[in-house]
Amino acid sequence: MRYVLVACIWCKKNAKKHSVATKKSWRNISSKKFQWIHKLLEDRGSELEAEMFICSKCCTSLYKEKKRRTVQNNISLLDESEETVNVNVYEESYIKLSNVVKMEGFYGDGNDKDYCIWCLKGGNVTQPLSKLERISLVCEFKIYCSANARRCKGGCVDIPVERSGESTYLTHDQVILLVTDLIHEVNRVKHMHLLDENDSIISEEDYPAWTGWSLTQLKDMCSLINPQMRTSKHRLPFEAVCMYWIKLKTNLSFRQIGTLFKIQTKEENIRRRVENIFHTVSRYLYDAIVPSNLGFHHLSRADALTHHTAYTETFFGPSLALIWDGTYIYCNKSEDHKFQKETYSGQKCRHLVKFMSIVLPDGYVFDLIGPFNGKENDAKISKAILEMNDDLSMICEAGDTQIVDRGFRDVADAFEELGFDVQMPSFLEKGAKQLETEQANETRMATKTRWVVESFHSQFKKWRFFSERISQDFLVNIDVLVRTVAASLNKYRPRLFHGKSPDDYALATKMLLMHNKTSQLQQLISQGDLSLRKNWKNIVHFDIHFDFPYLTLDFLREYTCGVYQIKQSSTYAKAHLYDHGGEFEYQLSSSDDNILRCRIHSKHSSTSKYFLLIHFDKNGTHEPIKDHYCQCKSGARQLGCCSHIATVLWYMGNARHITWIPSIRTDDYREKILKC
Repeated sequence: MRYVLVACIWCKKNAKKHSVATKKSWRNISSKKFQWIHKLLEDRGSELEAEMFICSKCCTSLYKEKKRRTVQNNISLLDESEETVNVNVYEESYIKLSNVVKMEGFYGDGNDKDYCIWCLKGGNVTQPLSKLERISLVCEFKIYCSANARRCKGGCVDIPVERSGESTYLTHDQVILLVTDLIHEVNRVKHMHLLDENDSIISEEDYPAWTGWSLTQLKDMCSLINPQMRTSKHRLPFEAVCMYWIKLKTNLSFRQIGTLFKIQTKEENIRRRVENIFHTVSRYLYDAIVPSNLGFHHLSRADALTHHTAYTETFFGPSLALIWDGTYIYCNKSEDHKFQKETYSGQKCRHLVKFMSIVLPDGYVFDLIGPFNGKENDAKISKAILEMNDDLSMICEAGDTQIVDRGFRDVADAFEELGFDVQMPSFLEKGAKQLETEQANETRMATKTRWVVESFHSQFKKWRFFSERISQDFLVNIDVLVRTVAASLNKYRPRLFHGKSPDDYALATKMLLMHNKTSQLQQLISQGDLSLRKNWKNIVHFDIHFDFPYLTLDFLREYTCGVYQIKQSSTYAKAHLYDHGGEFEYQLSSSDDNILRCRIHSKHSSTSKYFLLIHFDKNGTHEPIKDHYCQCKSGARQLGCCSHIATVLWYMGNARHITWIPSIRTDDYREKILKC
């Protein structure tokens, strides 16, 4: 005989329609005889069908639900007709109900062991609810469930199925158990630590907000130090790790952290106990994470070469590229006069210690060396590293590229003597006001690759312990703390910049081909064929219909060779509009309507203004912008453009088409300061 599969209308379990087992344990409830089951199914959100089957387990569960509702309806009728019923009947019913408490706004009577308390379906594999889950249902969803309550083992719904508006009646014993559970929960929350490994109250976002790391990452760190760190009655290893990272992330005092973690000890010992935990975790994490994730020995040369990006590989070849830069950690003024002089920085006019960051092109931290005296500059520090550290020569070879900023100008010769190629932004020659085109282009190639070290410092300083002024007591172990954070970023965070997509390679190749390109507008100005000040006509009626090509953001990013100049454009445009009564002032060349001139203030000096020229094509679809030139220091470069050129292109070609409105948030601050 061929069997036909049917499914239970409630638990969706399949069975064979014509089998002997199905005929004995399943029931066809399609007729009006089972109207009471139909009503329960409708109340619970199930859609009725022409032919419906139900298994014996679900049928039993629904039958118990019917009995429970019948009892509650009888109680409700008794409440409504208490003035008209016979006194003897009322007294007899009152005796039966004197042990029952009515709870308005709640659902459930404790008869919940035969179905899932969340989805209200029976027949599935279920598991008991914990006390915390039962209390959460009462507090969050106003659903009472007994100690026998269960839910689907594999998970069913995120929010419990909505119940009907009927009242809940609890017996005397049920009320006592509920109140007892609530008292235990209140006491548990009262003594609960800020961050707990198995806490179901706080969200996943709370862990990064307090520590900088996710719950999974914190558990992994805990597993690394568990073999060395014993469990104490005052804290678990996981809580100790959380205390360590909270100190670095928020820079709260040890006494404040002790309050957050409910350290139970004498008042004067709370700070000392948390401080001991901090230094213990610091030592264990350093030994567990730093050797394999930071330092000259943790990477081979082949592994370091895999951290190339499209830009370093295209600009400087396949040799190893390292990016150098120093960073500061401010400290208090010392009472020791000698140490006070050593830590004082004349550049920053503050007391500080320095670290030297050596970063690979994708943002991976190769090493973080220090601390050094605050009065030492980057050139002296890097020279000392080259002279004292032979490990650098083990991974670097002649011909490798060292990318630095202008602060390394005094040590450039030392790099070149070791056979390294030095890439550094160019300096203005004596008496010059603008970089040559080739110098400006080479500077752009250097800045296009070295920004990741600045981004790493920004990421590193998100742990406020390092961005604020620290106590002298921490300077003894400051190298351990700094290197632990850097190694943890290498281990647990993704790279700051991958830079190996086809678009990155295409843009890098384009920039390399434009390296020797010069500006035609600059040549016309130098030859006297075009004047920056004479023979220009003002645009009297400037509006959206001005015949300037529309520029998409994708085109602007490609033209400027990045996003930094585009991000600066809105603030430059707002300042220009503020200085000129809410309008942009433009002029067109009297000899060529396709050459636009504008004058923009420098953001660094209130007295400096720069003329800029843009040669555009009104009908150009593939090349709407043909050339540009600006009077600023880097305005002659052709690898992208300066922020002044980018501002005009962004406003003329994009912002005015989308009715951009400048932000007024900072205007309130400025007006308030001026009124004081």
